[in-house]
Amino acid sequence: MITPLVVATGLIACTDLLNEDPKGFTTTDTFYKTGADLNSATIAVYSALGGGNWDGLQGFGQWTAPELASDQARFDNREPNYNTRSPDFIDWTPTTGQTGGYWDVMYRVITRANLVLSKGPGISSSNQQMKDYNLAEAKFLRGYAYLWLTKVYDGVPLLLTPEEQANLRPTRTPFEQVHQAIIQDLTDARVALPEVWPAADGFNVPTQGRATKGAAEMALADLYLWRSSFLGKNEWQLASDWADSVIRSGTWQLNNSYLGTFRPANKGNREMIFYISNTGLDARTSSVFQLFYYPRDWGLDLGQGGGWGLIHPSAWFYNSYRTGDYRRSSGSGYSSDSAYVSGGCGLSNMCATPLGDGPMPWKYRKSDNGATWWLGDVDVPLYRYAEAILIYAEAQNELGQTGTAIQYLNMIRARVRNGTGAQSRTEPAAYPNSGDTLGLRDAIFMERAWEFAFEAKRWFDLVRRDSEELGYWANSLVVHDSISAALGDDQGVTRVSRATAQPYKKRFPIPQGQIDANPALCQNPGYGGTACPPGVTAP
Repeated sequence: MITPLVVATGLIACTDLLNEDPKGFTTTDTFYKTGADLNSATIAVYSALGGGNWDGLQGFGQWTAPELASDQARFDNREPNYNTRSPDFIDWTPTTGQTGGYWDVMYRVITRANLVLSKGPGISSSNQQMKDYNLAEAKFLRGYAYLWLTKVYDGVPLLLTPEEQANLRPTRTPFEQVHQAIIQDLTDARVALPEVWPAADGFNVPTQGRATKGAAEMALADLYLWRSSFLGKNEWQLASDWADSVIRSGTWQLNNSYLGTFRPANKGNREMIFYISNTGLDARTSSVFQLFYYPRDWGLDLGQGGGWGLIHPSAWFYNSYRTGDYRRSSGSGYSSDSAYVSGGCGLSNMCATPLGDGPMPWKYRKSDNGATWWLGDVDVPLYRYAEAILIYAEAQNELGQTGTAIQYLNMIRARVRNGTGAQSRTEPAAYPNSGDTLGLRDAIFMERAWEFAFEAKRWFDLVRRDSEELGYWANSLVVHDSISAALGDDQGVTRVSRATAQPYKKRFPIPQGQIDANPALCQNPGYGGTACPPGVTAP
């Protein structure tokens, strides 16, 4: 469990470029004195990433933007607020909150990590191992934050010390330079991070959700996957090597039950390599992200059974599963042990008309905690062992090793055939032991779509595959999830079909509020503003 410690960070003013002024940590000069202080400050970095109920990476805009923008999810047509459902239209601008939230969240992480890395080395600690762990955690979290920023914006200001962050007019750093800094942070972190954490750290703080060697290796595999596909860097061997390092470690494994991976009763299971831990005990250690998926027909916010019903599977995606695939299983009511749920009764005794909501994602079923609907105890998956397997399969395929790629792809399918854990299903059938690179690539991408459904990964898969197969991004958005007619919204504005989406929308705009505060920031192509010099944005 990662709990926010306000004492570790002081009071924060969130108005400048990077959302936090490093000098605004009012206890900076007096707080970083002991190993326990350093550990508390490190936990505060995780808190910035998680953000509690409404903020952080699991916050509303940051989670729903890539979900709704992809071809596997659709907004509920009863949602009256256009700002809530706008990512589905792919018509964001520099003033759109959903695409700008990553900047605030990730620079908050970076600011806190920089303080740990600046103050930590000078601390005399009675527990040197914990000091080393804390410094490695800060490096990992900083590298992970910059990885997210480059995947949505390309080059961003690379600020690695509190002194650099004191510059109120930084410019965007070329993405290649940012990537090299990410690689340095992650490789340094990997050396010092533990393979696994005990239940509590050296200061008796619970450790669920803390970074490990496996998390650093996954982030490196993720980065090289992005560089090889989206940027065309042909670094597939490095993506393969880092994913293989996770696999060969023997630390991680697939759960017998796919859905069991996400159940609160199985917190900290060996498939979850890196995740945001939520206890559901209070708003600081909870998440409401699962309510994006719960059936609205159960009653908005009415106790544990209610939901906002914002995100549906698109018809194409729901029908793309093979018949009998457990990841497509559908039931009725809150007690259903299925991947999707339709109608039935929520715990608030609100009972929907059968199929009134259609199938809604149900992999994130939280525990019953009475009427406190805002206290969610579902952990948010960021890296799972299944992804290590599929990154390895994809990299091997691109390296021409189709036989090895098929072997690892079939590991995922074999787990799904277990159903609830001890079943023996026939689907999804094993991929045949033959095939060409392009056909197998398509199979791996579809397996990723099914396996990581509603884990905010599909949008990025569409973006990076478009670099390998030009037009794949736009064609997938239109053919798989078209909005065929212009729709109005609560503001009286008519929104057009996503068929008009232009390729520049693959990169999110730099938030206009940041540019207003710092005119030295250039804007991504297509969004107006000052053009960037060569190297800042991807070609």
